Amino acid sequence: MGATLTLFHVVFGSAALLAAPAALLVRTGGAKHKWFGTAFTIVMAVVLFTAAFLWQAKGHAFLVPLAIVSAYLIFNGWRVIARRRRKIFSPLQIGIDAAAALGVMIAGVVTAWMGWTAHTPLMHSIAPALFGIGGIAIAFGINDLLGFTAPRLKIGWLLSHFSAMLASYISAVTAFVVINAHAVPMMLRWGVPGTIGALTITIYSLQTIYRGSRRPARGTSPVRVVPTVRGAAPVQIRPAAVVTTTPSANRQAVS
Repeated sequence: MGATLTLFHVVFGSAALLAAPAALLVRTGGAKHKWFGTAFTIVMAVVLFTAAFLWQAKGHAFLVPLAIVSAYLIFNGWRVIARRRRKIFSPLQIGIDAAAALGVMIAGVVTAWMGWTAHTPLMHSIAPALFGIGGIAIAFGINDLLGFTAPRLKIGWLLSHFSAMLASYISAVTAFVVINAHAVPMMLRWGVPGTIGALTITIYSLQTIYRGSRRPARGTSPVRVVPTVRGAAPVQIRPAAVVTTTPSANRQAVS
């Protein structure tokens, strides 16, 4: 039984490492993006399900809250899209999302507490990583709880979706590196993927917010600045509105 679970864990984990980059490389929102995103969600669900049983063989209890955090990231990335498509939510849906956010905050507190109470060489070596993961989990939970009750940016759903899905991918990469990169110090195995992922999320978020702020409001035309002779103020020209007519309107104009 243990060998079968390990085989499923390895195979689906390898598939997750390939599915997420594929979803990032294709056009966002397109059919291929949705297909690879769905595939990533499914294979990660299998990985986390098998991990819930495999941690006992290793004796590493800290893997349980980490699996809960990873599961929430996948769930949140999927629910962000569902909430964007629906304008009205039932109390049950809001309750499920709020309970999940509270659950990941509890898992984050437990993860940080395990780092604080480390009593083995392994736990001491990964304690800073546990603090960081716990803090990230708490931040995700608080951000989502506030998002249920407060207005968000128009592109907030995109930032939340990208951050959650990329963070879940980082967890898969970290697990792969921790298990296979034996020559690398343990702290680097835990810290480097998370650091790179955090920088990626930050840069993407700032770029998305900047592009959104420069996008003209709906119903307005972009302004083109035309230089004039020296000493005169530049002239701002707006494109002329395009007027479309119908055959009936043309007949009325002729008559």
